[in-house]
Amino acid sequence: MQKVQNMLPRSKPAMHLHLLTDQPLSNCQKALAGTRAENLDLVTALLRSEMGREVLFALMGDARPEWFSKYRKQLDVNAAFRDLHEAKRKVEALQQECHE
Repeated sequence: MQKVQNMLPRSKPAMHLHLLTDQPLSNCQKALAGTRAENLDLVTALLRSEMGREVLFALMGDARPEWFSKYRKQLDVNAAFRDLHEAKRKVEALQQECHE
């Protein structure tokens, strides 16, 4: 939960977690405070959220089964392609400005 808390806004993190996961606010407050362990519904909702990748990596810790290593590498490939496409878009925009 520490990783999740670090990714949430500093202002009202429990409320943001509640909105992100649709879990009861009191459960979110207790989970972030460390007074209640995360339940399966909360972890599932986190994995399905925009934070899912980071949550999965935190859950896996140092474990590196073959499937996870391949998955992680594929995520890196996907990120590299996104960066490449963004760089290409920026270059094309700059070229367009030069020709105006």
